[in-house]
Amino acid sequence: MEVTANINTVEVTKFLKNITARQKAVIDKGLKRVSNMAVLMITKRTQQGKLPDGGNMRAYAPSTVRGRKKRGRQTGFVDLTDTGKMFRSLDFKTSGFKSTLFFSNTERAKIASYHDTFGVGKRKVTRPFFSIGNREEEKIKADFSRFYFKEMRL
Repeated sequence: MEVTANINTVEVTKFLKNITARQKAVIDKGLKRVSNMAVLMITKRTQQGKLPDGGNMRAYAPSTVRGRKKRGRQTGFVDLTDTGKMFRSLDFKTSGFKSTLFFSNTERAKIASYHDTFGVGKRKVTRPFFSIGNREEEKIKADFSRFYFKEMRL
């Protein structure tokens, strides 16, 4: 028994290059999609007073509650929102197969770092909000996978 194959290597090479270029484009588009989703998740969760892996943020100090009431802000739970500028400056950038979330306004980034890491007020209270929780991570992975396979038609 003899088997022969007639293969046009130029067409095969062109097909493989097309797949990799398409994969790169789909991955880039998918990364932008889930990065935007992560920004929205962080903003929504934080403005509801929740921590990344569940639980509520520590309450505002009595002096902060008084100040927020004077300015007409809600005081029922900690939402880290006074003017809204900090969350409006939350953004992302993608390069290659990597996406980075950051605060585009340096003043707002400084405020966020105090809330998240260094602590605010006399007692240096930290409210770690700038991260992705385990459940959020699973949702992001699932969304990226669904998008990738749908776009690649796999």
